[in-house]
Amino acid sequence: MVGKHSIRKEATKELGKEMLYRLAYAPIVGEYNVASQELRSYKSELATWVGDNVPEQWAESNLRKERWGRLNNNVVKS
Repeated sequence: MVGKHSIRKEATKELGKEMLYRLAYAPIVGEYNVASQELRSYKSELATWVGDNVPEQWAESNLRKERWGRLNNNVVKS
């Protein structure tokens, strides 16, 4: 049986992943800044880690040119 603590821990983990995803794939700097502020309010240690890991090299909004866009694994059947 899964306890309340385990469910809450999994939900917290998923929320953190979703926030990092929003940060990485924000298409413009304004959305990146909003996502960054939300992450900082949620967990400041994680926001500090993001800042320390050079988001200019991996965050879509900070790249000089589009490198790959949103990743999608849905295959269209012909």
